[in-house]
Amino acid sequence: MPSSSASAHPPGRPAGKRSTRRRGRVLAVGFAVMAGVVVGAGAVAAVRLVSTPPPPDLHLQLAATLAVAPGPPPAIPLPTTGSFDLVSSDGGQVASLAPTAVVPIGSIAKVMTALVVLKAKPLALEQSGPNYTITEQDVAFYDQVVAGDGSNLPVTVGEQFSERQLLLALLLPSANNIAETLAVWVAGSQPAFIAELNSEAKTLGMTQTSFADASGYSPQTVSTASDLVKLGQAALANPALTYLVGTPTATMPDGTTIHNLDTDLGTVPGWLGIKTGSTPQAGGCLLFAAEHVGPLGATSDVRVVGAVLGQTTPSGALDDELGLALTVAGTAVKAAFEDYPTIDPGSLKPPAVPGTLRSGWGTSTGLQASFESGLSSVEVRVGATLKLSASQVTHLDPTAVASGTVVGHVTGTIAGVTVATWDVSATGGLGQPSWQWLITH
Repeated sequence: MPSSSASAHPPGRPAGKRSTRRRGRVLAVGFAVMAGVVVGAGAVAAVRLVSTPPPPDLHLQLAATLAVAPGPPPAIPLPTTGSFDLVSSDGGQVASLAPTAVVPIGSIAKVMTALVVLKAKPLALEQSGPNYTITEQDVAFYDQVVAGDGSNLPVTVGEQFSERQLLLALLLPSANNIAETLAVWVAGSQPAFIAELNSEAKTLGMTQTSFADASGYSPQTVSTASDLVKLGQAALANPALTYLVGTPTATMPDGTTIHNLDTDLGTVPGWLGIKTGSTPQAGGCLLFAAEHVGPLGATSDVRVVGAVLGQTTPSGALDDELGLALTVAGTAVKAAFEDYPTIDPGSLKPPAVPGTLRSGWGTSTGLQASFESGLSSVEVRVGATLKLSASQVTHLDPTAVASGTVVGHVTGTIAGVTVATWDVSATGGLGQPSWQWLITH
């Protein structure tokens, strides 16, 4: 029987020579792999040596605000009764008195009526809109309002009004019967229209407001001064409605001239109007807006929107109570606009920018701010501050940073409007990284 060694080594092929050749091949492959690793590592190192290092990090401890008109804001005279809220476009609430008290609002409700009408039947500034023919139901609305001693506009069956004329009759002399006519025209019925009023109030965030009718004569139509400021802001955002509420007089189809009950129009500088209101339950009420008028008579972007509710007088006469609401509003606006200096953003002292710009290899440099750009001039209320925010220049080569290199920006805003921007510059360079850092990073 053949031995096991004979079967492992076929005749004619010595075992020693085969093993030597195999080891040679393995060594050759190993040397090749090692050479490839060395070449690859060298290539990676070469790439890293010539690549741009990652951008530096901006570490900035920026103040949240910057005072631009130091000093206490002017005191705003408040009513002795009722509720009041006044909000400025450049800095939030200016003054208030019981702004969340829920009370009847009278004909201020007609502003929401007009908004809903214009949402269903939009008007451009110069458009009259579709015509509406007065029906027997509209005459019945008129008779009911007269019987209840409400404000009204006489109408006759077959008389035609444009949409614009109906809205002017609603808003200027505050005709209650026209509110009912518009409600049925737009929604088909008064209940359906009231549902739309409350839906729109919810959309505007008027969480403490409830409409029971389209005219506001019902004492169940209630709101707050702060909610009504939101309504006023929505009215000013609609150009057609802004124009309508600021109209002093208008002519109806029969030639009758109607007058706006807001007598501050044309007498208080910058007055934009919005809507009066007065009922036995609501007292004197006013939703109003005004824009600041500068010393040379030019208007600015600064606006205030306010609401005054529940004004009462010893006489109890509605005209007197409405007159008191108008006086309260006009006095408050005049006081609010007393201290509005004009600021040149370029003259403002740059904000402090404590912090550093740091490279990935551990070097750092200080920072300084300088004016970059801004509005040509801006009117701000005394006590106003800029809200500051910072940003870093992207794709910055740290090896190119030197003294004066712009590495970031600081932006100052008031109510979301950019007033000024400053460059943030390095006070020195960051140097060059070592070749060891480049290879390992």
